[in-house]
Amino acid sequence: MSQGCPYRTAAEIDLMDPVVQENWFEAYDVLRAESPVYFMPQLGMYVLTRYEDIEYVLRRPKLFSGGPDIQDVEPLVKFPEARALYDRKGWTRYTPLSENLPMHRHYRGLVDPKLSAAEIRRREPFVRGVINELIDTWIDEGEIEFMKAFAEPLPMIVIAELLGFPRMDLPQLKVWSAAWVLPFSRGLTLAQELDAVQKHIELQHYIFEAMQHKRKQPSDDILSHLLQVEMEDVKTGERRKLTDTEIIGITDHLLIGGNETTAFAIANGLWLLFRHPEMEAALRTDPARIKNFVEETLRIESPTQGLFRYVSEDTELAGVHLPKGAMLSIRYGAGNHDPARFPDPNQPDLARKNAGRHLAFGLGERVCPGATLSRLEQNWAWEILLQRIAKFHPVPQKDTYEHIKGMWMRALGQIHLRFEAA
Repeated sequence: MSQGCPYRTAAEIDLMDPVVQENWFEAYDVLRAESPVYFMPQLGMYVLTRYEDIEYVLRRPKLFSGGPDIQDVEPLVKFPEARALYDRKGWTRYTPLSENLPMHRHYRGLVDPKLSAAEIRRREPFVRGVINELIDTWIDEGEIEFMKAFAEPLPMIVIAELLGFPRMDLPQLKVWSAAWVLPFSRGLTLAQELDAVQKHIELQHYIFEAMQHKRKQPSDDILSHLLQVEMEDVKTGERRKLTDTEIIGITDHLLIGGNETTAFAIANGLWLLFRHPEMEAALRTDPARIKNFVEETLRIESPTQGLFRYVSEDTELAGVHLPKGAMLSIRYGAGNHDPARFPDPNQPDLARKNAGRHLAFGLGERVCPGATLSRLEQNWAWEILLQRIAKFHPVPQKDTYEHIKGMWMRALGQIHLRFEAA
């Protein structure tokens, strides 16, 4: 716990409080010390902050489910008027890659081969080319807003290419992507939910039109793959094609997951270098340390701070009774700062032996399908940035380093970089 922590007891902490969201880790320390499985009445959920408890939950997907059944208890889009828009204008908001077992395994079996390490490395020349193209556009300027100039466009260009979307559509895809994520911040007004849902429906129609084109002219991309593959129907045992709703749900999930969190992670990496400038020198001296730098960034500044789980039957965790139907807020960011698993957790350590054992991408059956893609993108990005830029400088007069508010993400609003070209 940092000196001068404003919280003394768990009862003083509300994860919906913007002050808590700006610096999660002091609150996590108090919760972990007092009650690592803590029922937070403001949320109506049990908050998990200890690594071993989070790992226990993630390794038991049947006991702690995370799929669409959560919508019955804690709908992502709360207002009936907003939910009704999907029925009138679009398709059901459905994320097959978040399904429960056994369906989850079937859906992941369709997607995972297209996001394997071998498949991503096959695309390495393309990804490196994009990194260099982006740097070429601003290398002579001496100063940029790093989020807009590099961290955001890189993963969006890459995932759009993998899915099969034209690069010319990226600005609009970014708008739709932000709208898709917005309901996760919770507490939206009716007007905000209606706007977010309307934009998501626009994205659904965009994907559907792309599907129509790919059916006639398939190519080497994930969307064409989803249109062609068959999966086993768990109810009938027969092979079948994916429905339009399933394809749209998988595609928009991959689009958002493939760009938002990676963009936040890259920007968080720069912020970590600003706070620990000795690491920049170490990385330049020994580029082999970039791999651990990426893992430590993901651990310390996890873009996804937490997600839901739903208790499928009465059980007990860390001596706390969890009734069937209870909701859990599993705090990846807290587990990644658990000193029992990561000694001196707030300090980045380029020699940390278990750096890659963090929870930033989850664990077990539901580990993020884009984890390998994100890791490789970040590694290649920092390798090339360190080659082409001689020195990174913060621009404190332009940045407050404040984070976008919300319960689930850790993302800087902006971060400026002044640099000297190599």
